[in-house]
Amino acid sequence: MPLARFEKIDPEKRQRILQAAAQEFAAEGFQKASLSRIAEGAGVSKPALYYYFEDKADLYVTVAREAWERLSPLKQLDLGSLTQDSFWPTLEALLRQNLARCRDEPWLIAVGKLAYHPPNEGAAAGAVAAIFEEARAFQQGLLLRGQELGTVRSDLPEELLISMLTAADAAADHWMVDHWEELGPDEAERISRLVFGAIRALMSPPPTEEEP
Repeated sequence: MPLARFEKIDPEKRQRILQAAAQEFAAEGFQKASLSRIAEGAGVSKPALYYYFEDKADLYVTVAREAWERLSPLKQLDLGSLTQDSFWPTLEALLRQNLARCRDEPWLIAVGKLAYHPPNEGAAAGAVAAIFEEARAFQQGLLLRGQELGTVRSDLPEELLISMLTAADAAADHWMVDHWEELGPDEAERISRLVFGAIRALMSPPPTEEEP
């Protein structure tokens, strides 16, 4: 966790540090990332980083956690408020909202690269694993709510459905962050819309067979 004084700094300065760190970690990986380059990119001194963070791993964890807090559906969506009619449209609106946020704050995409190319061990790796576990738990709750509403299929074992949803979602996110710089806003939105449609078709109840 960052030192308490990091939470009290000017928001603009805080943003510069997070952005510079995300870009450095994404470009160089955790081991090769340089605190000196992060400090230079953020417009602060290297000692200032140690004033706010215990070490490089602490900064990495803070960046990953901050991005998750901004994009996480946990704080943006109340599963209990979803209805049969609103279930899929609400999820699609949330996807569009996060896509727009990533366009406005490109460092969030850099953090996506961290998530799919994390360190092999240590606190930084543990933080990424914890975030993925939170995401999987949310997806499980989402799936169960969808089944309650009749908008998610229930003809397959729950564990298999969760694995299918998690794998499809992760594959789409992984591909998107790796190709983000090649995509314009319109193309990114088009692909996201098509991927969402594919996942919806995968998870929706199969058509009812007509009686002969």
